[in-house]
Amino acid sequence: MTKVGIFKLVSFLAIIAVLIVICVVEDRLVADSLMQVKDYCYRIEMASEEQGGIASGEVASLVDNLETSWKKNEGKLCFMVNHKSIEQLGVEIVRLKTYIDEEEEIEFFTSLEIIKSYVESFQHFMGASFHNIL
Repeated sequence: MTKVGIFKLVSFLAIIAVLIVICVVEDRLVADSLMQVKDYCYRIEMASEEQGGIASGEVASLVDNLETSWKKNEGKLCFMVNHKSIEQLGVEIVRLKTYIDEEEEIEFFTSLEIIKSYVESFQHFMGASFHNIL
């Protein structure tokens, strides 16, 4: 092999390695962001059970923390996926706050379940894929 051939091979392998690293970082970022949302959902459910309803300060605080966390992570995710694909999750989080104010528990828990189902479906289509590398 000539020096040019070796340089081409090394360059090709370096590009593939960089693409793999980017995909792995993307996958971890998506997985961590969605896991935070899922964890908040479970903590909100537990707090509402312990407090005997959704009209408590602890539940409202957890929903506020969920919203803050999601807004921070949503900005990062928008670099990787179309914003329209993930904006519905933010809408549902805002609905949670409205349902707390209006003390509508059935709608609150329905919205919470919708958020969890979005998180599950997002994990399937947002993760890194080796097709992205090619």
